[in-house]
Amino acid sequence: MTYQKRMRAIRTALVAPALAAVSCSGTVPVVEGPGAEVRALTGAHTRAVWVQGDGSDPRASGVQLVLMGFDSHDGEGERVILGTPASYVQPLLTPRGDRIVFSSRVMPGPPEVFVVNWDGTGLQTLTSGFALDVWEHPENGSEWVYVGTDNGKGGFATVSRFPIDTPDRREVVWNKSAVGFDGFHVSADGRYASGLCPWPDATLAELPNGSMTKLGEGCWTSLISARGLLFWYFDGAHRNVTMVDVETGARWMVNINHAEGFDGAEVYHPRWSNHPRFLTISGPYNQGGPNQARTGGKQVEIYMGRFSEDFTAVEAWARVTNNSGGDSMPDVWIDLADSPHPSRPSGAIGPSHPTAAGETTGRPGGAAETGRLVVSVRLARAGSIPTPQEILPYRNALVVNDYEVVEVLRGTYTESTIQIAQWAIRDSRELAAARKIAGAAFTLTIDRYDAHAELEGERLISDGAAASLPLYYDIGQL
Repeated sequence: MTYQKRMRAIRTALVAPALAAVSCSGTVPVVEGPGAEVRALTGAHTRAVWVQGDGSDPRASGVQLVLMGFDSHDGEGERVILGTPASYVQPLLTPRGDRIVFSSRVMPGPPEVFVVNWDGTGLQTLTSGFALDVWEHPENGSEWVYVGTDNGKGGFATVSRFPIDTPDRREVVWNKSAVGFDGFHVSADGRYASGLCPWPDATLAELPNGSMTKLGEGCWTSLISARGLLFWYFDGAHRNVTMVDVETGARWMVNINHAEGFDGAEVYHPRWSNHPRFLTISGPYNQGGPNQARTGGKQVEIYMGRFSEDFTAVEAWARVTNNSGGDSMPDVWIDLADSPHPSRPSGAIGPSHPTAAGETTGRPGGAAETGRLVVSVRLARAGSIPTPQEILPYRNALVVNDYEVVEVLRGTYTESTIQIAQWAIRDSRELAAARKIAGAAFTLTIDRYDAHAELEGERLISDGAAASLPLYYDIGQL
């Protein structure tokens, strides 16, 4: 029996009498007070950590940030862990949930990695570099941190790891390609990692320095062990993840922007918790402008979602924060021994007819028909066009324009309005035909957007105002 299994068995034995007492008495504990919504979602002791600013810095690029935390079981709600304004980037809860590893990236110096206790004490510098992930050794329970160094074009040239308490025991695990900072997650056995190798290549990497398998294009990759390895990558619309069953190659899309009040808005910073059924995001990003996620805003909060047992949808959401700041880069820890949700599902994973690797993906699953139409339309509202600088590191962007349907010349479409994604920026240059005048008439040949898998990693700019309508793609621009 591994260290993890032994410790979980001990914790389960300690918790069991209390659960039995509740069951025998017939009394169900009342879920109320700070943390009630999260406790109802996870059914277990849950902690969250994130970065907070004034809403103008959702990428945590500056130095006017604080480190925040939340504990579902202490009744205190949100609290400041480190309140001195500084650079705090991508905080990570350690496998035991009692410490936080985070990075700073104040230019022009190199980034640094720090660790601090949950209560804000014991702050210390671990090393230079950027913390990418934390990991528990399955044999002895030691806690490790994976660090990226030698930052350059495309990301970090070297990834090393070391036990958190003995940073001098550093060993290189990857230097075959550059690795982006957002999405390097290590499997429970330490053999694989997800990553952008480099961006936008969503890659499964075999550690140390083994094979590389590109699974798609996007950002904010994530990896976890469920029945087998599950991998996801975030799409350019900032609204969905493509889920990949690594063993079978099956893939399907899961929408992650339908928490209450989001109304089709963009989300950001998607991250799996240590429990495969739960993820966390920041959002909604709905303040307008040419690049919603970069716009930020004080309305951005931290949310947790629970995947369905087959991982085809997020079946429930809980709002973690409710404050007047701008929250970003969350990470969540759940006590696995306390959870009523098995961390290794026994049933089937994925939709009944998922697509195989390399096939066209649909939303939310299955091969999508092109749904080709030829339509006569009149521009009702032009989408906002970002500058090439505003979409970096993306080099291309599509903008969603709203049209009034004048006539359907080929195919079937019954709505009076239609949303069409059209290229606005290619190779970091705005296209001459991108800017259109309201009222202008066009005849367009269009396909369903989700029939074009090659678009999944491209930046899609949409305000989500008509998210209930199917999205089409102007193929006449090809």
